[in-house]
Amino acid sequence: MNKVSIIVLTYNQEKFIEKNLEGIFMQKVNFPVELIISDDCSTDETTSVISNFIKNTPSHIKVKFTSHQKNLGSTPNFFDALQKCTGKYLAFCEGDDYWTDENKLQIQYDFLETNTEYSMCFHQVKNISPDPQINETVFAHVEDRDYTPFEIFRHWTVHTTSVFMNAEVLKNEAVKTLFKHPELLYFDTFLYMACSLNGKIRGSNLTMSCYLRHEEGLSNGINYQRDLRHNHLDEIIAETYGGKVREYANWQIFSRSRIAFIHLLKQGRLSLTFQHLKWILKKKGNLKVYLKKEYL
Repeated sequence: MNKVSIIVLTYNQEKFIEKNLEGIFMQKVNFPVELIISDDCSTDETTSVISNFIKNTPSHIKVKFTSHQKNLGSTPNFFDALQKCTGKYLAFCEGDDYWTDENKLQIQYDFLETNTEYSMCFHQVKNISPDPQINETVFAHVEDRDYTPFEIFRHWTVHTTSVFMNAEVLKNEAVKTLFKHPELLYFDTFLYMACSLNGKIRGSNLTMSCYLRHEEGLSNGINYQRDLRHNHLDEIIAETYGGKVREYANWQIFSRSRIAFIHLLKQGRLSLTFQHLKWILKKKGNLKVYLKKEYL
């Protein structure tokens, strides 16, 4: 049977990593699994928790555990983990998220093995949060159907914990472009869109994992400095895919920086205000689109 490589990225997640690994170890599969755990120089007890937990690794799983002595950053840490993968298929689960269905991997493996015209499949994910308005809701409503890269980009439909993809995608031109930009804050959406260059992408309304939303999460809260890096990512996506993706990406950049500019100016944070102003001027052609709210 073909091997599946699972990537788990961790950084200061001592409170969450054990539940993450439990969800992986409970998987009922008929194929070998390679578990790549890459810790990005945690300063808490994350590595100790991992080391103790993997002492009882199931026989069908081979663990490759790396504890970096220097903090790389989320995207370089991911790139480093990818280099260690040898499986035909890839699956992902960030250190503070977890899988809830013991058949998740087998279901997705069987789908790609049977339907070779597909390069990736994903499923619905549940939010877990201390906020009662968010807790137990779905990250994004996913239907049993094929999805386009434009849908994935526009609606942020795919969560990392749900992805199962063919490793051949890593050889295509879009991913090669991604690898040239280790400075990017996010890599996930770009990677999922890249799967469309190798085959179709299938969604499933099965809910088989949880996204833990908390204050320590990378994407939590408003961060105007982070938004500048998000603009950089969107511009690379625009240049890579063109068409409707480019149009929407440019609108996103203009819209994001316009909102940031107004708030930062009121706060007197002039240096950051100026940086967002440069993006507004660069994408000023999207003003009419923004005023019409065409993409809402």
